[in-house]
Amino acid sequence: MPTSLSRRRFLSRSTAVGAGTVVAASGLSRAESNAETGRDDGIESVVERAAERALSDHDAGGLAVAVVEDGDVALTGGYGHAFRSEDVPVRADETLFRVGSVSKVATWTAAMQLVDADRVDAGASVNDYLDAVTVPRADYEPVALEHLATHTPGFEVRGWGDAVRDPAYVRPLAESVSTDVPTRVRPPGELPQYTNYAAALAGQLVADVRGRSFGASVEATVFDPLGMTNSTFRPAPSGLVPADGTAVADVVDFYSDVAPASGLHTTAGDMVRLLQAHLNGGVADGERILSADAVAEMHRRWYAPHERMDGMAFGLFEQSRGDARLVRHGGSVPSFAAEFSLRPETGSGLFVVAHGPEASDAKQEVVDAILDRIAPVESGGARPTPSAMPERADELAGRYRSVNTADNATSEKLVFGLLTGQPIDVRVADDGTLVTEQGDSVDRWVEVEPLLFEHVETDEMLLFSDDGGEVSHLLRGLSAHERIGYLERLSVQGWLATLAAVTALTGLVGWPLARGWRRVRGGGSPPPSATRARWVAGAGVGGLVLFVVATTLAVVAVTTMDRPTLFNRPPEWFEAVFVVPTLGAVATLVAVGLGARAWHRSEWSLGARVHYALVVAGTVVLYGLLHYWNLLAV
Repeated sequence: MPTSLSRRRFLSRSTAVGAGTVVAASGLSRAESNAETGRDDGIESVVERAAERALSDHDAGGLAVAVVEDGDVALTGGYGHAFRSEDVPVRADETLFRVGSVSKVATWTAAMQLVDADRVDAGASVNDYLDAVTVPRADYEPVALEHLATHTPGFEVRGWGDAVRDPAYVRPLAESVSTDVPTRVRPPGELPQYTNYAAALAGQLVADVRGRSFGASVEATVFDPLGMTNSTFRPAPSGLVPADGTAVADVVDFYSDVAPASGLHTTAGDMVRLLQAHLNGGVADGERILSADAVAEMHRRWYAPHERMDGMAFGLFEQSRGDARLVRHGGSVPSFAAEFSLRPETGSGLFVVAHGPEASDAKQEVVDAILDRIAPVESGGARPTPSAMPERADELAGRYRSVNTADNATSEKLVFGLLTGQPIDVRVADDGTLVTEQGDSVDRWVEVEPLLFEHVETDEMLLFSDDGGEVSHLLRGLSAHERIGYLERLSVQGWLATLAAVTALTGLVGWPLARGWRRVRGGGSPPPSATRARWVAGAGVGGLVLFVVATTLAVVAVTTMDRPTLFNRPPEWFEAVFVVPTLGAVATLVAVGLGARAWHRSEWSLGARVHYALVVAGTVVLYGLLHYWNLLAV
C-alpha cells in the first residue's frame, strides 16, 4: 500500500514538476532553467511560499498555478495532491481541475473568433444566428452578442437547469438553453446582471454558426491549435479522479448543465497557453487563434455603469488595481475555485486553481501573492473625505435587494430571496458620509460626483441610478441592487406571515370547534349566510394548507425518483402544485365579497363579522405574499 505524503513533501515534489513544465512550455531546452536565463526574478519562490501558506492555513488539498510575464511562460506548477487522491501529487501538465466560471473565458474566446472572422456581428440580434432557440421578443431592442458578453441582456437570473447531481442527467446544450428560457425584464445594455444563461446562449450561438456541438467547436478552434490536449467540456472526464477504478460519479455530485458557463475541466499546463494567446496578440507557440485586433477588441471596455467605475471587457471583468488595469474572470463549483487574470499592457497574467473545502481562500492566497508581483499597488495617498452632505441625501437611504430576487418572474424568486445574497442597508451619517451595511460588513463612502461614491479606504466605487427622477438602484461594482419598500423586507414579511397565519387558522380550526360546541350544548345555529361564508373562507385557508402539503409531497416524490433534484430541474408536472393556492386565492376573493355584503346588510352578530373579517384579512395577506413571490399559477 502506498504511504501518505505530507503537504510539505507534496509541495517540494510538485514544485520540481512545475519547474520542468515551465521549461517545456516556454520552448527552452531542459538544460536551461528560468533562473539561468534571468527571466524568473524569484517567481518560483514567490508562488511556492504562497502555495505553502495556502495549503497549511486553509482546508485545501491541492493547487495548480500558471504565470506569464512579458508574454512568456514564467512558471507552471503543481502543489499538494490531486482531487480525492492524497498520494498523487498535482502535476501542472496532467492534473485535471474544475474551473467553474473560468470556463467562460474559453467560451468568449470562441465567440470572438466568429466576430474576428466576420461570421457574427456583435451588435446584431442573436436571433439572426441561433437555430436551437429563439430569444423572446419584447418591447425592447433585440439582444445582441455584445449584451451577452457584458451580462447586460436584460434577462432575469435563471437557476433551474444550471447543474445536476449525476452526469447521466446532463442535457445537450440546445435543450438546456431552450428550456425555462428566462424572461426579459429590462432593455438590453441598461443594467448588469451576471447570469450563466448569457454564456450558455453564447455557446449555443457558437455551435449553431459552426454547425457542430459547442464542445467540438471549441476543441477545433481553441484547444487543438493551442495544444490544450487535456482540456474538455465533457461532464465527467475520468482524469478528474485517480485511475484506480473510482468513477467520477462516485465522488462528485455537481455537473454543469450549461457547459459554456461552468463545465470546463483543464490543467495549468493547458491554461498557460490560453494566457499566452491572450497576451501575445492571439498567438501561442506559433499558433494563432485570434487576430491581434480581435484580442485588443476582446480586452477593451465594452460596458461600464459609469466611466469612473470598473466595467466589462468582452466576457471579462475589469479590475482596477492601483494604476494597473486587469481583465479577469473567477470561478467556483463545489470543492474547486479558480482565477484567470490578465494585465494586457505588460503581457502578464496568471491562472490559479485549487480544490478542497476552502479552495476559494487557498486560491486567493496565491492570486494575491502573484498580483503583488505583476501588478503592485503603492500604499498611501490621500483618501476622500466628505465636504458636504450628498447632493440627494434624503433619497438614498433605504434597503436595496439584489436584482436576482427583485426582478425574478418565476417561483425561483423565493429561492434567490432566501438563499442568495444579503440586502444592503443605506444611510447618511451626520458628517455626510454614506454608510452601507450588508450583513456584518459596514462600509463608508464619500460622494465624488452626484450619485457616485468612492470608498473611504479603497478605490471601490458605488453608484446610484436614477429612474424617472427617483433613485431606484444601487450598483456596487457590477452587482446591482434594487430599492425595496418596507413591506418587501423579509423580516417584515416573516412577522406578517406569522400573524396572518395564526389569524387565518382561528377560522379554519375555530369555526368547526365552535359548531361542535354548539351542538354539544344545544345552542342555536348561525345564519345560513354566515355558514356559507365560513365554508368559502375556510376553502381559502384550506388552499394554503393544501399548498404546503402538496409542495412537501412533491419534494419527497422528486427526491425518490431517478432524476434531477427539484432545485436543479423541476419536472413539468410540478407547476400543477401552484394551481392549489390559486384556487384558494379565488375562494378568498369570493369570501371578501361575502364579508362585505354581511357588513353592508348588518348580517350576523358584530363579533362574528369582526372575526370573519380578521380571518379573511389574514388569508388575503398570505395570498398576497404568495403572489409577491410568484407562487400562484397566474
